[in-house]
Formats: sequence, structure tokens, C-alpha cells
Amino acid sequence: MFLTGTVVMGLLAVAAEFICARWLGLDRIPYNGMTLGSKLDFADLAMFPPRFDHFHTTDFFSHAWGSDFLYPAPIAVLYWMFHLFPDDVNFFLAFVSLCFVCLTGWLFRELRRRGVAVAGAAVFASLSLVFSYPAYFEFNRANMEIFVWGLSALGILLLVRNRPWMAAVCIGLAGACKGYPFFYLGLFLMRKRYREMIFSLLVGAVANVVSLWAVAGNFGVGRAGTAAGLDEFQQLYVLRRRANEMGLDHSIFGFVKRFWVNLPSPERLQRGLWGYLVTAGLIAIGVFLWRLRKLPVINQVLFVTVTCITLPPTSYDYTLLHLYTPWVMIVFFAVEAWKNEQVIPRELWPVCICFMVLLSAQSEMIWHGERVEAQIKCVVLLVLAALAAWKPLGNRLELDPARAVA
Repeated sequence: MFLTGTVVMGLLAVAAEFICARWLGLDRIPYNGMTLGSKLDFADLAMFPPRFDHFHTTDFFSHAWGSDFLYPAPIAVLYWMFHLFPDDVNFFLAFVSLCFVCLTGWLFRELRRRGVAVAGAAVFASLSLVFSYPAYFEFNRANMEIFVWGLSALGILLLVRNRPWMAAVCIGLAGACKGYPFFYLGLFLMRKRYREMIFSLLVGAVANVVSLWAVAGNFGVGRAGTAAGLDEFQQLYVLRRRANEMGLDHSIFGFVKRFWVNLPSPERLQRGLWGYLVTAGLIAIGVFLWRLRKLPVINQVLFVTVTCITLPPTSYDYTLLHLYTPWVMIVFFAVEAWKNEQVIPRELWPVCICFMVLLSAQSEMIWHGERVEAQIKCVVLLVLAALAAWKPLGNRLELDPARAVA
């Protein structure tokens, strides 16, 4: 059901874009959406090359290179690693392609190991990649989110395999890059791994300090330049309603901005932003401690993942990659239930429908000349969080390590 729905939705999005471009003459935003017919511009990587010629010098933050660098310092280090190659964009795209192909091969192998026929495993694994909207969006934007997702997923795997210290390192590094992976420390809290939680926060702090020194060769300059860039990002993307990007931002705050008729000025909205972050954070923590502590690890990972990609005030669609971590857990659970001739729990069906919507493209969903795909995904993400907090999706025992995501 998941595969059929994902393929159908993907084909509908491509067909709608083709009709708009070739028959209706609408080859422009928002009608030329993020599907197979759109222009690949790799903007997140291609916009910074002149700046990285001055990495590890105070000139890195010079305004001569255009806008400020808009990401945390650890992300700058990752960009710099690819800038060491003569053709950084193509090398990054080759790297991402290799990662996705290897993960597809791993999924095929694990399905075969669980008794799925060769043809069925091959079709499921390959089409899950070909029609993956988050993978396509990551490829299109050339963003470093693949590292944040990879470190987070590896941290969850290590935690399930009872290697909490290494898991803490992975979550700490992922959190240093973009902050929100620190929500995964809730999984440590459920297991009373308090020392590992503190260690993970220390790893994130050290990674940030080292990165702030690395970008400019001076900690003070790096700190000031990074703070200025993050403030500019907030002013440009968080506190304003940008029509072209609203259909790509599935955060709760983005949903509010999209449908707030008379959006306040950035100054007033900034004051409300802190209230939103505190309120949303407290609600998520309360639900997690009240409901999720008694539910299986699949529920916990699913709920925390949704929290990670909806609570930040801006969350573009490459963060949907994180959904593949709980998705693969649920796929393996369903396959093992089928192999053991058990009835697949009814609770998995609405979850699969949610994944079907979230991991496929709906770029043809346009309302009053603006794409609302991300807002649809935001609602579905909240439904998915409610399902995760409602009933057990699997058994109440810890997952076997072989069934965890790798």
C-alpha cells in the first residue's frame, strides 16, 4: 500500500508539472515544483564558494562575498570539506548519490534476510528511492542535512545496540550542526542514561567551539560572524513570509505564517517566536514524558523525529529525510509480523498512509497561486505524532539490533 501510494502520488506530481509547463504555459514558480521537471540549482552549496576560499581567516565573514554565512559553524566545516575538491558540487552530488544507492542496497539485503522474495525486495527498495521526495529535495538543494540525518540515525542504532556513549557522540555532533537532534536525548532519558546525556551536550559544545575557531582562525571572530549569519537567517526566513519558500517549510511556525492573514512585523513576530518555542517545547516534553515512556521504542523514535522536524521555526523539506529512521523500523516490524504469520497491527495502517504522503511529492497542491504542499505535510506530521503517542506500534520489548536503522 505504501509503495503503490507513493508511486501514484509521485507520478501525479510529475504529470501535473508537465501539463502546466507544456500545455498551459505555466513554466514558473509555483507550477514548476520540486519534481523531475524542475531546474536543479544546488543552491545551498553553490552560493558560498568565494567565501570558502578564505576559510580559517577573518576574511571568511567579509561582506565582500555577499550575504552572511547563514548556518552554524559545524555546517561551515562540512561545506569546506567539499570545497577542497576542484568541482565541489559534482563531488557532493556523487557522494549523496552513493549514499542513497548504498542505503537502497542495504534495505534490499535486509528485506531478503527477512524472507522477502528477490523481486519483491528489489522493487520495494528501488522504487522507494526513485520516488523519494526527501531524497530528491536533498539532491536538488545540495544541503548538508544528509550528515545531520546520518549522525542522528547512527546514534539511534548505537543506542538500541546498547552502546550509549558512542550514541551520545553521534547525537552531540548532529546537535552541534543544527540543534534539533538534541531532542533525541529524550531516548537516553527514557533509559536513565543521564551521564551520557550530559556527555552528548558536552560533545556538541566542544564541536561548536572548535568549529567557531576553525572558520575564522579566531574564536571571537568566528562567534560574532556566525551569530550575525544566524540573525540574518532569522530575519530573512523565519520572521517573514516568503511566498516561494512557504510551500517547502513544513514547520508548525511556517504553517501559522502561511495562513496568518495580517502577519505582524518582524519585530513583533520575534517576540511571539520565543513564546511559540517555549510553549511548543513544553507541550512536546509533557506528551513525551506522560505518554511515550510506556510505549515501545518505535513509538518513541517516531514521536521524537516528528518533534525534531516540526518544532523548529523553519524546517525545509530535506529534513523529511529523518523520517526514514522510524520508517525502516516499521517496515521491518511489518515484514517480521508477516513472516511469523501474525496479524499486522491495525495501528500501522494509518501510520503507513501518513508516510505515503510525507515521503512523496504533492507539488501540484497550489492554492491562490501559492504551493501548500508543506502545510499539508505539517498537518500529516502532527497526525503522525498523535498516532505515535496513542497506541503501541510494536511489541513492548526493545527492538532487536538487526531491526534498527543503519
